[in-house]
Amino acid sequence: MNVIAACWEELFHAQPTTAPQPTEAKEWENILADCQRIHANQAGWDQEDTGRVACRYALSIPASSEALVWARLPARAYRPDNWVLVEPHSTCHVVEVARVLATVQHGRVLVRVRNVKPYPVHLHRHQCLVRVTPVGPQQVREGRDVWFSQVDTGVVEVGIMEVQGTDRPLGAMPNHLMAEPLQGEDLNEDQQQQLRLLLTKWQHVFSTHDEDYGCTNIVKHQIPTGDAPPIRERYRPVPPTLYQEVRTLLRGMLDGGIIRESSSPWAAPIVLVQKKTGAWRFCVDYRKLNSVTKKDAFPLPRVEDSLTSLTQSAWYSTLDLASGYWQVQMESADREKTAFTTPFGLFEWERMPFGLCNAPATFQRLMQRCLSGQLVDSTLVYLDDVLVFSQDFPTHLQHLEQVFQAVEKYGLKLRPEKCQLLRREVKFLGHCVSYKGVSPDPEKVSAVREWEPPKTVRQVRSFLGFVGYYRRFIKDFSKIAKPLNALLVGVSRSRGRTSPSVLWSPECESAFQKLKQELLQAPILAYADFSQPFILYTDASNAGLGAVLAQQQKGEERVIAYASRSLHPTERNDANYSSFKLELLAMKWALSEKFKDYLWGAKVVVVTDNNPLVHLQTAKLGAVEQRWVAQLANFDYQIKYRPGRENTNADVLSRIPTTGMPGLSVPTAAEDELLVGVVNAPGAIPEAAPTSWGWDPHRWQELQGKDADVSAVRDYRSQGALPRAAQRKAHTHTVRQLLGQWGKLFLCEGVLCRSVHDPVTFESVVQVVVPQGQVQSLLQAYHSQMGHQGQERTLSLLRRHFYWPRMDTAVSTFIRSCPRCLLFKTKQDAKAPLVPILPKAPLHIVAMDFLTLSRPTDRYQNILVVTDLFTKYAWAVPTTDQTATTTARALWTTVIQSFGCPETLHSDQGPNFESKVVQELCELYGCKKTHTTPYHPQGNGGCERFNQTLLSLLGTLEAEEQSRWVDHLPSLLQAYNNSIHSITGYAPAYLMFGRHVRLPVDMLLGTAPTGVAQTTSEWVGQHHQRLHDAYRRVSEHLGTAAAKSKRLYDRTAREAPLLPGERVLVRDCRRSGKGKLSDHWENRPHVVVRRHHPDRPVYTVRPEGRPGPERVLHRNLLHPCPNYPTPTGEASSSRPAPVPPLMGWAVVPEATRAAAGDPDPLPPPRRSQRNTQGQPPQRYGDWVPTSRS
Repeated sequence: MNVIAACWEELFHAQPTTAPQPTEAKEWENILADCQRIHANQAGWDQEDTGRVACRYALSIPASSEALVWARLPARAYRPDNWVLVEPHSTCHVVEVARVLATVQHGRVLVRVRNVKPYPVHLHRHQCLVRVTPVGPQQVREGRDVWFSQVDTGVVEVGIMEVQGTDRPLGAMPNHLMAEPLQGEDLNEDQQQQLRLLLTKWQHVFSTHDEDYGCTNIVKHQIPTGDAPPIRERYRPVPPTLYQEVRTLLRGMLDGGIIRESSSPWAAPIVLVQKKTGAWRFCVDYRKLNSVTKKDAFPLPRVEDSLTSLTQSAWYSTLDLASGYWQVQMESADREKTAFTTPFGLFEWERMPFGLCNAPATFQRLMQRCLSGQLVDSTLVYLDDVLVFSQDFPTHLQHLEQVFQAVEKYGLKLRPEKCQLLRREVKFLGHCVSYKGVSPDPEKVSAVREWEPPKTVRQVRSFLGFVGYYRRFIKDFSKIAKPLNALLVGVSRSRGRTSPSVLWSPECESAFQKLKQELLQAPILAYADFSQPFILYTDASNAGLGAVLAQQQKGEERVIAYASRSLHPTERNDANYSSFKLELLAMKWALSEKFKDYLWGAKVVVVTDNNPLVHLQTAKLGAVEQRWVAQLANFDYQIKYRPGRENTNADVLSRIPTTGMPGLSVPTAAEDELLVGVVNAPGAIPEAAPTSWGWDPHRWQELQGKDADVSAVRDYRSQGALPRAAQRKAHTHTVRQLLGQWGKLFLCEGVLCRSVHDPVTFESVVQVVVPQGQVQSLLQAYHSQMGHQGQERTLSLLRRHFYWPRMDTAVSTFIRSCPRCLLFKTKQDAKAPLVPILPKAPLHIVAMDFLTLSRPTDRYQNILVVTDLFTKYAWAVPTTDQTATTTARALWTTVIQSFGCPETLHSDQGPNFESKVVQELCELYGCKKTHTTPYHPQGNGGCERFNQTLLSLLGTLEAEEQSRWVDHLPSLLQAYNNSIHSITGYAPAYLMFGRHVRLPVDMLLGTAPTGVAQTTSEWVGQHHQRLHDAYRRVSEHLGTAAAKSKRLYDRTAREAPLLPGERVLVRDCRRSGKGKLSDHWENRPHVVVRRHHPDRPVYTVRPEGRPGPERVLHRNLLHPCPNYPTPTGEASSSRPAPVPPLMGWAVVPEATRAAAGDPDPLPPPRRSQRNTQGQPPQRYGDWVPTSRS
């Protein structure tokens, strides 16, 4: 019996001023009996109704204080938002527990406890804390509350207390709904009251705290990796000072059910990224996992087409989910792939994490399915951005309620502080949406609008160069810019660090403002089309960062937004920020900060003038760069290189003059040409002349001074004191390696050098210590411009004059990434194992090929060879040509008409075999057509082997008979088909017909078999049995022969599978060059799309970075090239530049050498241990069945 319900019903129908006596009604006697029984049996409550402390560690409650503690309930019994009565558990005596009526949240209830003792007490993990009783919705009554008081033994005083109803003031709303964005804008009192009612009714769809996440299983995130092996990356250390922060983040995610401990074979490193607020964001570097993940092609909505419907709307609301990704469950089979390493062990995600390449598609699929009933008519959704719009206030409340209902149905939660309700104007996807219409966000054009008038010639050239990049969109550009161009007439380009000032006239000001206005309006600025990829131009200079977001729309490149900012003081320090790091900073800032609303979930091509940035995925990065790259993992981007002279639109934005910012450097004269180069820039930039590396002490001092590591060692050497071990530990690994050469280092005219002995000539060799920034230039000069020598010779040339730590590694890496060496010198890196073809029965697989005799005097130049791979039975048809019609006619008359239709017809990819005529023939007779991969005849090994046999048979004819080989061909085929085959052990004709054919020689010698009187049924039975036995033995022999061939072939084979997304070079089988000097590989890299079958080394590849058809190729025709540079144009056919003269060295005084100590001999160069072995031909390795419908 429900005591509260019984009391309520009694009081509701009775007089409220009287207290009924227990003896007056049987009902009250039953109530008191129930109460006494419950009190006596409190220790025997069912285990399922017990709430236990939900924490990983013991909780400490200070003396004389209260606390809120989560209690976890049995998983089977309660659903979200169930009402339960929470009471103290009989075994919990350390704290007092408040009796409350609460709702279940993710299987937990919030319990208020109080420690009245004068000392701290502890609540242990899983300790019994409360007992709960389910309460039905009909038992919870609003507006009144019931109270009980036992005034005497057996007497209970019962009363009703009025409580405030739904007309309570705003302050009575739950605290989590008091956020300012939820209160609307310009609402009258009545509208505010209606909004309060709506929020109070749907308060449970808003998260109450930072760890209050929703959870849905309607859409689960999957990570399809195909047959890719598990990727286990090495653990990336975390600074010990951040251990506590990592522990706190992990504990919060564990308690929230976001992650769990793991024993997965997959592992990815973590990266901590500091937010603007100073807090830390927990990120995982999933770049390698994304590279093997099959991409989800779920389309993102074309929001631009729907924005036109907003012009008639008057009320808008934007909604944002509370950690939206963490509300999506991971597919159970794919959770192990998300494992990540931390200082405290291995964990994996139960919810969808950030950084997965398919996460945006999964989230968009969820949101569209959740709000499918409201899309377009009243709601727009783009990933986690939700816009609700209506024409009037009552309708907007209805639309909000519909969205709240859908969010509740799918188990999602909204973050109240990020929701904007009942607004007249909101920002949505880079647009300002209001009752007036849709307009661009002012922030995206502020970089141009706030451009101050130029004061010098260099600044005028910068502005004209930038505007000239978009001159085709500006009508009468030359007429408008005439006053500005007049400022440059007769002014030579200054090569100094100062630029002459200009006389700024009203006409110049008018032209300047007019050009700015033209840049800020159509047709320059266009709306973003989210169904198309974006183009992001980025650039960084000593003055600041610049970016231009654009798109190709209707065949023209249209600007979406501009952005620029100045550098912070720490960023302007050359010692901290190299050019590569500045360019990476510009890219990170533009992608993850400035244009995040546009580029989240969209494809984007990043164009930069920093070539090393193209190899970002394989570069060795520092801690700061790794954190930046981790932030970029949420974006689908591709980096392309464009020279600085052609990248002027972003380059100029990064150099806009900024007033009031001390410490900004003035652009140099060399930058001056880049600023206006777009006006008259040619289509290509010629290569710079080879750098001269002669002895120039002042130049080497300047170069070494800019390198922090070399400069530090030079300072120690000048002081003559080797630092102590404690001091060396504070330096970088490069400094420690240089200090390890202390006895060999000395200063020559202020330049840090190294003295060693040549092991061959025993002469003293002086080597300049090269700063890290000059290594690539040296490698280019001593490898690319000196005949592309191998690693040993290049290293030997460099060691004559130069030294830097890890010299051999740098040379090896550079040569491995040299395009010319890769294309001409690289040999086949792997040979895929043999994959035999095993036919099942006669005419199961029939292979065909053309054999060309190349005899000009013969009428028939070709032979169509057809072979049954099971019986080895062969046909050969002389033909005058290799056309598709001839092929189809010969196949039909020779094979199909007499022997029936084969099940599978196999050939190479010749145009005659792949023609429409042959395909229609196969469709007509139900044949399945398969083919080999291009330039891989081993895939049709059965035919290729019979071609050799047929040539051998024809070659045995006498010289005078060879001119009549067509007449002898049938008899030669008969002899072959009736001879025992070495593999099957049977004659092909016997396996095809079930008996030995009577040959003319048998009749002449009298050895023809004599017939035995048999009935038809007896002959059929014996015939069937003979064929059955023969086919069984042939299958065994074929399997044995295939296994033997595979065993012999695989002795020199090496399995090296390729993963989707891996860059490869394709073997140039046509060898378009001049004979032996042509490249072995095509000069355009390709990207692996997929592998057709785990057991077959056949891959589909596509060109990288440009449109082109997909190609299906065998593994032996592919070579991995992760370091191959992205091509920026057609390969040059010119020969290398002449080798520059070697540097002239200064004579080092003997006293200086003696001061440095007796130098150690120069270590001899290492010799390659690689052993190139022969490669026998591969057969059947690329047989790919393709259905022909």
